[in-house]
Amino acid sequence: MKVTILTENTVYKRKLLGEHGLSLLLETQGKRFLFDMGQSDVFLQNAGTMKVDLEALDGIILSHGHYDHCGGMQYWARKQETSPGSNPRIPIYINRKAFDKKYSQHPATGEMLFSGIPEEAEAWMQEKGKLIFPEDGYGQASENVYFLSQVPCVTDFESIPASFWKEAHDSSEHEFSPDTMEDEQMLVIREEQGLCVFTGCAHPGIVNCLRYVQSCFQGEHIHSLVAGMHLKGCRPGQLQKTLAFLKELDIDVVIPLHCTGMIAIAAIKEALGERCVLAEVGKKVTL
Repeated sequence: MKVTILTENTVYKRKLLGEHGLSLLLETQGKRFLFDMGQSDVFLQNAGTMKVDLEALDGIILSHGHYDHCGGMQYWARKQETSPGSNPRIPIYINRKAFDKKYSQHPATGEMLFSGIPEEAEAWMQEKGKLIFPEDGYGQASENVYFLSQVPCVTDFESIPASFWKEAHDSSEHEFSPDTMEDEQMLVIREEQGLCVFTGCAHPGIVNCLRYVQSCFQGEHIHSLVAGMHLKGCRPGQLQKTLAFLKELDIDVVIPLHCTGMIAIAAIKEALGERCVLAEVGKKVTL
């Protein structure tokens, strides 16, 4: 499997752009999938600079309904509308609850900031996109390509961040309820060397996510983890327990990205050594 990083928080190569977001091109078993789209057209600009073809895709996978993973869809939509020969009927795999009106609460002011899918992106997907909704927390894009959501909480040190909210559906005013991130879905691809796991942010906790993969694919080795892990600003105890679990799991390759945070990425690298691959925009990795 080949992974090309189109959008990520860090960038070092000339003429490429970075932003707070994630977008990966995955090529495996004769299929090509786009995993997330970042928050803007950066993934398209970088693909153009790198001469990466994004037309011949077998599917677009959106990990959850936050702007930094789905915002690029509005630029993708404009491209589809203006490019002759484009294919707007590429399947888009997304959880239904990704379309909830999502907000994050500013830690200092308490202000509710919209953090969901931009209006233009949602309108195009709902009207013209070929949406496929995995049901009951499970789905498949093709043989050996799976989606898992509704991740159960089995650890005592991970939880959904309390700063995430969504609009209440039964209210005519702006009333909010906690966002339990039920829309977040992992991508699991079975390769000869084992399971390759991808997460956009792992809001339920990366250990909860990996334990859920273990329970769904019992006895199968997890070969690689390519993930935003939402460890930025986490408590030291959570980071230490996460590191211990990653070492115990004995994953062959771990690529921490996006919201994992620089301190956590450094700790993962120190704990796993060569098994932790540092990556940024423009990097191509073979798993």
